[in-house]
Amino acid sequence: MIDLRKSQALITIAVTIVGSLVFLSSCTHQRIVQVGSHKVTISRHGLEKKIHFNPDASVPSFEYKGIGVTGRHFKVTITGDKVRVNDLDYGELRSGDSVLIGDDGVAVNSMDYGESEKYLRANNPALETIVTKHDR
Repeated sequence: MIDLRKSQALITIAVTIVGSLVFLSSCTHQRIVQVGSHKVTISRHGLEKKIHFNPDASVPSFEYKGIGVTGRHFKVTITGDKVRVNDLDYGELRSGDSVLIGDDGVAVNSMDYGESEKYLRANNPALETIVTKHDR
């Protein structure tokens, strides 16, 4: 004989799991914008607070603010070739670079996040000087 309570519980669990999967996939945002010569792809889970870009300005600018699923705030600003992450100078892009803003950070030209940071800092001699002075 089929236990009615067990079958109702299984149906409830199944509906909850399917609903969670649908909800989580709807929270994934993917957007592509062109900022000067740079293609910027945003692919994050969580909430977007602000996406503002002005490609027609004399110096193209882009600003992204979001909150991840863990509640962590994340802000990326690109002004011309300069990149700032959470209001800290991150480095500079070269002409034609592609940028990925993901859940784990900022990646450039399909590099991993650590290599991207080294690449951006290497393109900005002023930041490299500051970093080497602190290392001594």
